[in-house]
Amino acid sequence: MKTIEQFLTSDWYKNVTAELVQLKPQVKFVEHASYEASLLMDSFRERKYVLEGFNGPAPTEEECVQWIMEQIAEDKDEIMSYVVARLTFSEQLDDDPDGEFAEGEELDAGDRSEVVEILGFTRSVIAITVIEYDLVKNHPKQLTAFFKRTRIPGAAKFASEIKKLYKQERGL
Repeated sequence: MKTIEQFLTSDWYKNVTAELVQLKPQVKFVEHASYEASLLMDSFRERKYVLEGFNGPAPTEEECVQWIMEQIAEDKDEIMSYVVARLTFSEQLDDDPDGEFAEGEELDAGDRSEVVEILGFTRSVIAITVIEYDLVKNHPKQLTAFFKRTRIPGAAKFASEIKKLYKQERGL
């Protein structure tokens, strides 16, 4: 596979997705979207940055695809178990589409966003979670930096919650 787009629409990745659905039948995925490849590549670049800094060239799409496939091949059961736990965790999050505000700067009730429909997960979430799994398992000290670089609100708190989730999943 030469590109992330080809990877995300490949039979191999569709089989991984199907296996996940067998483990978590209630999971819903949205149709494949054109932005998923760039989102995955951005996550991979940010992983490389937090682990290596700006040393060396940016990873290629082919390197990203190869790395994800190797990770799944080496640790598939643990990764799939973590992905199920992570998706369950995400479903339980109380997402606020307006974000967080400092005390006294909150939005008025009429100015707050309203969630109209929850569509489900993008299929690339599995591959992105493989990146997160590697960080929480092998490089937990860099997890907060990764979440900051990928623009996760409250990155330090979120990293702490993900570390707890990983430990619970592993029975640690």
